Amino acid sequence: MQNSKLIDIIQRLSPKEVKRLEVFVACDLFNTNQKVKELLLTLVCQHANNQLLTISSTEISHLLEPDKSYNERRFNNFVSKLLQLVYQFLSIEYFQRQASWQQAALLEELVERDAQRHIKGALHKWELIAKKEEGRDLNYHLSVIRRNDYQDRFELEQNNRRYHPFLQEQNDHLDLAYLIEKLRIACDMYSRNTIIQATYHCHFLTEIKQLLMDDDRYLAHPTIKTYWHCLKMLEQQQKEDYQIFNHLLQIHHRCFSKGELRTLYQYGLNYSIKMINSGDSHFYEEIFGLYQVMLEKELLLVGNQLSQWSFKNIVTTSIRLKAFDWTAQFIDQFQHKLAPEDQFNALSYNLAALAYAQADYLIALQHLQHVEFTDSSYHLGAKIIQLKSYYELEEEEAFLSLIAAFRKYIKRSKQISAYRKAANAHFIQLAKELFQLKIKVKLKDKGALRQWRQIRLKLDEKAPIANKDWLEKNVRFFAKQLLK
Repeated sequence: MQNSKLIDIIQRLSPKEVKRLEVFVACDLFNTNQKVKELLLTLVCQHANNQLLTISSTEISHLLEPDKSYNERRFNNFVSKLLQLVYQFLSIEYFQRQASWQQAALLEELVERDAQRHIKGALHKWELIAKKEEGRDLNYHLSVIRRNDYQDRFELEQNNRRYHPFLQEQNDHLDLAYLIEKLRIACDMYSRNTIIQATYHCHFLTEIKQLLMDDDRYLAHPTIKTYWHCLKMLEQQQKEDYQIFNHLLQIHHRCFSKGELRTLYQYGLNYSIKMINSGDSHFYEEIFGLYQVMLEKELLLVGNQLSQWSFKNIVTTSIRLKAFDWTAQFIDQFQHKLAPEDQFNALSYNLAALAYAQADYLIALQHLQHVEFTDSSYHLGAKIIQLKSYYELEEEEAFLSLIAAFRKYIKRSKQISAYRKAANAHFIQLAKELFQLKIKVKLKDKGALRQWRQIRLKLDEKAPIANKDWLEKNVRFFAKQLLK
């Protein structure tokens, strides 16, 4: 059952959620099929013994009905019913976290049943709930609009024709909801247009910008102000806008849902990466700071798991800043948050990267020795670590052998873009020439200076070049010896 949807969703539940799911499925209000109840208990037991991915449908069917032969159609029917119950459980779990929407559903029922004696109390409770909510995102304003609609209708039902603020509140929060959502979508569109060269167009954005510049009341709203400066950062790419946006994000983070925060921080990361690619290495510290905040707020965890790419990017950034103790602690703390199928490769690669950065070249090679990377990004990164380690250890035979294998891999791979192929091919060629230079310098060969100048010239002429900073560092190292 390794590829089963049911197995997949059960694995994504926390232990506490699994316990609540058992209670839910056992409740006759939701499920009266005894075999479906037993199926869940069987799967939970296998999950606890770490056998959920290896056990077959036939084996589970036998555990469920030991006195009957395997009937695929009957078994799949049980699986399908249980899967639908899990979906229902998840929707209820979500609904239970939305106190305002629970009151909205209650009010809908009370109005439908004309239960006038209960409506006022329900509205009052909804107001108290709203006052405790910190978020000021789209859902908050939609909830306020709906509550004021009920309050307005209740006043009319009471034949109370005097002025009350509920209709105005509906209007004002609708304006806020519209501006928030338009700015959020505008940011998303601008980001996607940049990254994937899409052609999204945000209608009325010019008018909205003019409104916000003319009427500063709206920019007093923290959510609108944050999105406004986010959009300015994306459009104008100015450091000042990034700094204002980042500051607003820190002080107003409670105004946003977890999903919105994750996206907003990603915009900050994307901007910082662009600045680094433009030559501003100070933004490594910005990226490191953003990642630390995202880890603290658990924004990088999806389904309680950390993606191998976020894991790798965090390690790469912290190594770049020489925060080696922090990096080692991070790897140890978060390795278990990786998906089980990614753990071995991700852990081996990142431990190798850390060991290399600390000049433990043999340890770095040991970490990569038994790893088979199917992803091109990992594969390229691993070969570069190996190549640079052989260079530092002066392992000529291993270095040249890997150069040849690396060239073949790049040439044959269909996963690597033409740009990355060119960048890595240039790196391989210059790394080989650097190794030859290293030997000549060691032997005090008179041709060393000439070769150094050729490498220096190629570094300026060739583009793109992968790992250019490493090449330049070594060229500078030899300059000190050859240009005395």
